[in-house]
Amino acid sequence: MPDDQVISFGPYRLDRASCRLLRASLNVPLRHKTFAVLEYLATRPGCLVSKHELLDALWPETHVTPSVLAGCIRELRQALGDDARAARFIETAHRRGYRFIAAPPVPSAPLEDTAPRTVSRVLPGCDTELADLARRFAQAVAGVIERGRREGVSHSRARQGVARGPRRALHRERERGGGRKVR
Repeated sequence: MPDDQVISFGPYRLDRASCRLLRASLNVPLRHKTFAVLEYLATRPGCLVSKHELLDALWPETHVTPSVLAGCIRELRQALGDDARAARFIETAHRRGYRFIAAPPVPSAPLEDTAPRTVSRVLPGCDTELADLARRFAQAVAGVIERGRREGVSHSRARQGVARGPRRALHRERERGGGRKVR
């Protein structure tokens, strides 16, 4: 059987040729569309697959609500013993889609070549997601730097004793023993 016909993850094997999910040698029963959702996600490991992409790919030219997809994901999690809050196989990106995050099984036989290797490959369809993540990261870093600059200015003003508003002035006056109380 060709390698691309069987996807192994955790204790499971997704046999694409016979449309079966196996745990050891036992069949894990799944409805046809639920199997199709798992297969679609598993063939795109690590990539965020939008809900719209899944609906268009698995229910082409058919109007179905996103709740149908949510039902398939719920069935998959139950079959895999997965939890949405501590996902091991299928991660939910709230209001965006799903990501197959299962790690391949660890081989039981020792590896012949134990020298560390660096593998750099971008999975098909992930390049736009990587670009989006890089853009968001850059925006977050810029936001942190800008916030740091603003806080640095306000901290330097506080160190110089510059009041930042009427409440602060009242507090300072009260600390010196005069003025009215501020609630």
